[in-house]
Amino acid sequence: MSKKKTLRRRIEDHLYDHPIQKGALSHGGTLLVITLSAFLFAFGFRAFIAPANVDGETIFRLVSGGVSGISQTILSFVDLVSGDSITANGSYDIIYSILYFSLNIPVFILAWKGIGKRFAFYTLLNVLLSSLFTSLLRYADDALFIPLSNFMVNNGGLATRALLAGICTGISSSIAFRVNASAGGIDVVSYYISLKKSRLVGRYSVYMNFVTVTLYTLLSITDVGWGTPAAALVFVATLLSILYQFVVMFVIDSINVRNKKYKIEAISETKDLGKILVGTLPHGATIIRGEGAYSGNEKFVFSMIVSSYEVKRTIQIIREVDPAAFIQVTELKHVYGRFFLPPIR
Repeated sequence: MSKKKTLRRRIEDHLYDHPIQKGALSHGGTLLVITLSAFLFAFGFRAFIAPANVDGETIFRLVSGGVSGISQTILSFVDLVSGDSITANGSYDIIYSILYFSLNIPVFILAWKGIGKRFAFYTLLNVLLSSLFTSLLRYADDALFIPLSNFMVNNGGLATRALLAGICTGISSSIAFRVNASAGGIDVVSYYISLKKSRLVGRYSVYMNFVTVTLYTLLSITDVGWGTPAAALVFVATLLSILYQFVVMFVIDSINVRNKKYKIEAISETKDLGKILVGTLPHGATIIRGEGAYSGNEKFVFSMIVSSYEVKRTIQIIREVDPAAFIQVTELKHVYGRFFLPPIR
């Protein structure tokens, strides 16, 4: 047994005997991840989605989708109706933060009742921190965001912003999912649907953001005038906002592996392997009797479906019981039927 593995088991044994320390470490780690998630989203929004103006010129904003995108759409509607741009007096970020938090309240109720109280608490905390960071980062305009916006304009423009914004938002959402929380908004709704359907999360966010992007585009083009050169730029920004959404989906589904499932088949001569697997993992298994074509010995084929985070442990169990076992791992797209997933607290 390696020293690294021994140290890990010692830590696990110690925390098992000290539940208060285990709980404190768990919540402390979650709080750290939630804070990082909120900052990444706020930074991506201020730097790439709705960056500061360069030399007094308006920079076209990307629409982020979700509750953030809905907040942007409401601000665009108010601008259009009032005829006085909210951004003119520098209050865009403050009003956006208030809207972003307010629109997340019904989403928080859904998370509390439909997913889990711990999930809802950390989601609310994430939303609060995101709103706070978005407001605070406006004070870094002169030192960071205006020079960064200038660099974006001269080096790739909207396409670069869409790519970098999608990476920031995708990582923000996915690391929150990894600690059984979320970044709020549409993430909660899509996560709730994915739990019920046991599928990947990212695609549902894209589906629900289509209406938001469409409305924002119509309002923005109406504001600048149909048939004008500015309207063409708004349309380009919309296309790149769609690119942004797909980047977010790709990043989330690449990092958030809770709903990814794998089929593990092990060929072994040890019949008791099935009982050990079922007794160790919260899943059933199927045993098929067979015969080795070369050796003629009796073989057993053990088939089990596990979550992606259980693959390594399952293989470790099989190899400990039978080091000579032949193991095959296959990624699955869909699984229908009863499949156990640890409940979200």
